[in-house]
Amino acid sequence: PRARPPWPEPEVRPPGGRPAPPPRALVAHMTRPDESRRGAGRGHRVGALLNSYYRIEGSPGSDDASAGITADGILDVQGFDARQHFDGMVASGHLRELVSQKKDLDVEVGSLDGEMQSLVYKNYTKFTQAADVVLQMKYCLDGMEPDFQMLEAAIGRVSECQTRVEDGVWEHSSQIDVLLKRQRLCKKLQVLWELPGTLKRCLDRGEYGKAVEAYCCCSDFLRQYKHIPTFKKVLEEVDNQMNQIGSALGQRLRSPYLSVDEAVNSSVTLLDMGKDQTKVVSEYLRGRVAVLKSSLEHCFCLEPLELFTRRQATAEADQQDLHSPESIALNSAVWRLNDTYVPPLSDAVEGFYRLQEGRMHSEEDLSMLPGFVRERVQEMFERLFRFVQEKRVSTRVLVSCVHSVRDAMRRLHTLMPLMVTELVSAFLLRVASFATRVIFVEAASALASELIALHGRCKGLQESSAAAGGPASANAALDEVLEQIARTEHTMIMNTFTALTTCQPLCAMLGPDRPSREQFVRELNGHLCMLHLVFAEACLCYIGRDPPDPRIFDETLRAVERGVAADRLEELGALDWSGLFGLALVRIGRHLETKAINKVWSVTADLFADGVSGTDWAAPPGVLRATRGASQAVISHYVMVAGQRMASFFRNSIQNKNWMTVREPRKPSVLIETVILKEVHAFDAQLARILGDPKRGRPSERRPSSRHKDSMELEIERMVAKKLQVFAPIPFNRNGAIVGILKIAFKALFEYIREETFAKFGMQQIQVDCAFLADAARDFVEAEDANLLDSLLDEALSCASMRCKGPVLMDPAAVHDLIAGRKEHRGIEQP
Repeated sequence: PRARPPWPEPEVRPPGGRPAPPPRALVAHMTRPDESRRGAGRGHRVGALLNSYYRIEGSPGSDDASAGITADGILDVQGFDARQHFDGMVASGHLRELVSQKKDLDVEVGSLDGEMQSLVYKNYTKFTQAADVVLQMKYCLDGMEPDFQMLEAAIGRVSECQTRVEDGVWEHSSQIDVLLKRQRLCKKLQVLWELPGTLKRCLDRGEYGKAVEAYCCCSDFLRQYKHIPTFKKVLEEVDNQMNQIGSALGQRLRSPYLSVDEAVNSSVTLLDMGKDQTKVVSEYLRGRVAVLKSSLEHCFCLEPLELFTRRQATAEADQQDLHSPESIALNSAVWRLNDTYVPPLSDAVEGFYRLQEGRMHSEEDLSMLPGFVRERVQEMFERLFRFVQEKRVSTRVLVSCVHSVRDAMRRLHTLMPLMVTELVSAFLLRVASFATRVIFVEAASALASELIALHGRCKGLQESSAAAGGPASANAALDEVLEQIARTEHTMIMNTFTALTTCQPLCAMLGPDRPSREQFVRELNGHLCMLHLVFAEACLCYIGRDPPDPRIFDETLRAVERGVAADRLEELGALDWSGLFGLALVRIGRHLETKAINKVWSVTADLFADGVSGTDWAAPPGVLRATRGASQAVISHYVMVAGQRMASFFRNSIQNKNWMTVREPRKPSVLIETVILKEVHAFDAQLARILGDPKRGRPSERRPSSRHKDSMELEIERMVAKKLQVFAPIPFNRNGAIVGILKIAFKALFEYIREETFAKFGMQQIQVDCAFLADAARDFVEAEDANLLDSLLDEALSCASMRCKGPVLMDPAAVHDLIAGRKEHRGIEQP
């Protein structure tokens, strides 16, 4: 590299006047690409060398250029001796490195040469264009020389004219100043004389602000010189006009059609007139109340907006609830509230603050605003809540509308955050509570409808099975009843889950307000209790009990409200009795008690437990007890009705026969052997299938009919039979229900026998019938319960013996053979 001299080198220009480009070899030496053997630091080094060549002082990298060159290699050192370097490399034996270095330098020089040629060409073109532009500017300036001369001459003439004018005016300047002062005073006096007329014109035009501005400018002067009669007269006229303006402003401020800006301007005008600030503020708020009331009536009394009615025609199937007439009406009302009520309310609050700016205000003035805002917001929420009660829209429409109103009140919230937060939270909780109650009342009504529909299907199947006759039709009917029960039970549970998921957006609508969410969850638990108590109420109404009975089961349920209207309960109570429907209620109630209710509360905890503390998510024991009690009452009623039905058959069998003239018994009574046994089989089949408790196999050990009993044993059995509770609570199984039915029937048989008188053969016929019933009962009940039923039948036989004139019992072996013969005749296998 060439050493730079310590003095500036003269700039060499070609004949055309353009600057010469830097030497090609020097540029090629100083600008090497980044991909060369020296890597990423090459660009920084090249920039430093260029700055050094062009003498750019203080530029980044100029100070460390030499350091970068030295660090990069000895080839860039100033005064590098190529011959010495070559001899040293040869002497050291690094020929391969020397050859490699030579190839790298050739590649680098070639690459830099091409790049530098392109760069020099581009810069040289730019320099050429710049020189051409400078040359053209010189030619233009040379051509404008005559114009400059003409402009200079014109400026000289203007200066001469100004000098002559100043010389001519200077002599009369003092006189002109005096006349100008007098002119200004006359104009001021003219304004004073015309002030009453000006105020009159402003009053006629309604320009009260201009009138007050003019009055404030002139009133001080008029009062200062009111001892002058002329000024005193003008002041009296001005005060009269201002009184009229004040009255007009007061009436205008109370107008229900005045905008907020106009109301604020009118209030400010009255304050500028010196009116009492408390009175002006009160009038301002009174006027805003009138405007907002008119706007509120406008929001709820007009037809739905066309914007929403046009969407109704193009609504899809899953959006029909969004475009129902009720939804359109609510959306229209909310849209008007957000557009014509909430913004003016916020403007009114801001206007109140504008009235207080720059003025002394009292506590009374400041206390007016919170009451004004609270009343207006509460009135809006009350009207909106009544509208929601009237329209009964879907949950997503309701949540969307409420969110829209809440978002519209953000500006008002920034002005009065605490009050608006309190009012909005209370309104959201009120709406959510109402919507939740509506959802669960509808779910309760749907539950009652499902039960009524299930009754109709069960009754129809029972009637068709009775008309067809035969065990096959009975089994088919029972299968269909089980399927209908499963569908109804699934629908009831899904209705509950649907109500819960529908209420979830209502809980989310409350936001992070923990007290509101906890209150909402408590009410939700109450509604769940109400919904499940509807089933208990339906069960008790169906069997003819008073509906409030479920609340008697537990004191904690007394506060739960009724979920179904009285007319629906009356409809349930008016249904005809169907044994299959009664057992269906028992089956559903047992499933609700053991599985569904706990599952419902578990799902409720999953959906609503977030952000809520201190809530017991377990199913209330009172609801479980109420459901179990209702099922218990229904199965007890089923047993009672079935027992009374069999008792009626016993009554017909006993009362419709002359027991003094009957013949010697050869078989059981026809009514007992056919009808009563058939009824027991029907009840047993219903209980086994619907309760899911099939009958066990026939026991191998049977009670011997031939065993004699002495008088002591008979007396003990009579005492047990008398103390036996016939109408005891019935357990939820087939055996317990059958035992209850037979106890009622056998007790009735005993009572009917007490009313008759028997001959010997009549008493023996009772003996055969009781033995037949005792033997048949063991096919349906457990051995222990069969012994209990035997005591009732023995009591009946003992009563017949006491009512017989010459009682002679048949031989027990003969009775046993007679019953066995009838079983063989009927195709029943003997043990």
